Amino acid sequence: MEFGSITASVMTIAVGLIGLFVNINVAYAVKKCRTFGYAFGTLCLSQTVANIGNLCVFVFLTGGITIVEPSWHSTYLGRRSGQLLILFWEASIFTHLFISINRAIAVNFPIKYNTFFSENKTTNIIVGVIWLLSLAQAFPYTFPSCSMQFHPESFTYEYSSSVCGVLAEQIGDLYVSITVVSLIAILDVTSFLRLNQLRAHHTDRRSKSKELRMFFQACAQSVLLMLCECSFFYLSSLSEDVWFVFATTSFIWVLTHCLDGVIVILFSREIRRIILHTAELSTIHPSMTRYNATIRPSTAKISHVSSQYI
Repeated sequence: MEFGSITASVMTIAVGLIGLFVNINVAYAVKKCRTFGYAFGTLCLSQTVANIGNLCVFVFLTGGITIVEPSWHSTYLGRRSGQLLILFWEASIFTHLFISINRAIAVNFPIKYNTFFSENKTTNIIVGVIWLLSLAQAFPYTFPSCSMQFHPESFTYEYSSSVCGVLAEQIGDLYVSITVVSLIAILDVTSFLRLNQLRAHHTDRRSKSKELRMFFQACAQSVLLMLCECSFFYLSSLSEDVWFVFATTSFIWVLTHCLDGVIVILFSREIRRIILHTAELSTIHPSMTRYNATIRPSTAKISHVSSQYI
């Protein structure tokens, strides 16, 4: 089948629009959900915003410009699409990392959790740091010699062949992404092992179910990120077929951010209920959780954990 940039654009835009619909609904639900602690909810919102940002770039810049006037991709402003994709991608993986850190602290050091996340200001600073790091990662692409070039004829992005471009690709993108995703995997495994220990002293089946769903949600999102990285930097080099390269680079990229939102909906009953407008939001005040933890020492740790990140 002969490759067509318009066909690739339509496919990308279609997935992007579905992803936007999903992630915008997730963002709305996260804002409305009262069962999420402030820290976890804010980090989830940051993650969703990063997804929305990437999807908007693919829909309106990558796909949109290709359909309207492909030559615009060669202009300085046209090349900003690659820079924006890097910005939102880095924000996505850094936010995933801090969500895993948040969960790991809640599970392994529940008593000290409030030391790190009791104040909303701390969470806001963390989110600010995430986006500042992402901006720093994307900044080198501002220079023409370092810009990512989009090729409409193959519907793929290419790093610059200059020294700046090679460093940005290998160190700024590949190595940083692999390191962050590996840390996420390690943190999630430690959280799961600790949860197994805590569950031996916890008989609430509902809480057990939530813990498992949250863990598998984190695992699914981590695996999704790993597959995207593997596809973009490794699988795409296995064949020169244009459709194969498109599928393993640009298409898998936009699909990743679409599915990331889908995973949240699949694993979070509360989010599903809010999106479907059938939820009865929890009205339990945080102080009640602390009171219950005080009068029931045997379940204090697990109750504290659940109230913070589930």
